[in-house]
Amino acid sequence: MSRVTSVELEEEDVKYLEGLIAEGRIRSLKEFVEKCVKFGITYTLDRWQPGVMNVGPVRVLILMKKVLELLVEHIPEEDREDVGREIGEIVSSFILFQRQVECSENWDAALKILSEMGWGQFQRSGKTIQVISPALPSEIMKGCLESMLNVKLETIRLKIDVHQFKLL
Repeated sequence: MSRVTSVELEEEDVKYLEGLIAEGRIRSLKEFVEKCVKFGITYTLDRWQPGVMNVGPVRVLILMKKVLELLVEHIPEEDREDVGREIGEIVSSFILFQRQVECSENWDAALKILSEMGWGQFQRSGKTIQVISPALPSEIMKGCLESMLNVKLETIRLKIDVHQFKLL
């Protein structure tokens, strides 16, 4: 069951939305509002406090990628896969708690959620997992995916900003 309602929007917001529609980035105001509502539900924005966002009992923060890169630079290369595995355990617990998805049993859902969370664009094809525009270095991402999906991966080295892993 759906419900029709009306909302008064500021003129600059209407122009912004019309621009998105003209560019083909959204099809309609309805589509945009539906995405916003789903995002709000997923990230419990009904409990939003400026500067503090909680998803259930988990605090989430928005971090500039450059800051994340700076933090990662201080992790020794030989420790990165282990750090990734620990991150994978935390993310798996979060996904199980928030989305009721067991990552090792539902790879496609887990990869979709990672994409939605901004970790990169995850794609699986046969025995290969690709991460386009990854948020973390390949060593950390490899450990994270191995832990989350309960698999062993081999890194396929690429000279572009894409990680590719082969399932072993």
